[in-house]
Amino acid sequence: MILPFLGHGVGLFLFTLGIYFIRSKHAKKTPLAGHGDSVDSVDSFVLSIVLSIGVILFCSLTVRHYGYICVLGGLFILYVVSAAW
Repeated sequence: MILPFLGHGVGLFLFTLGIYFIRSKHAKKTPLAGHGDSVDSVDSFVLSIVLSIGVILFCSLTVRHYGYICVLGGLFILYVVSAAW
């Protein structure tokens, strides 16, 4: 009984956090730019390629893009919890 309420709380939190990020005055800034410079120090070649691509994509997102991801994640969690409940 507590788990659906917890799921709804997490979904609503992600949804409101996403709306806050989308409407933020820093929405066009990339907060993680430059944080993926040391990815090449990984021992495995394949893992370094996967991490490099992931870090480049993750660091190139703006605050508004993070907001869209949070809104979609919150709506998805709310839908799954409501459908399972």
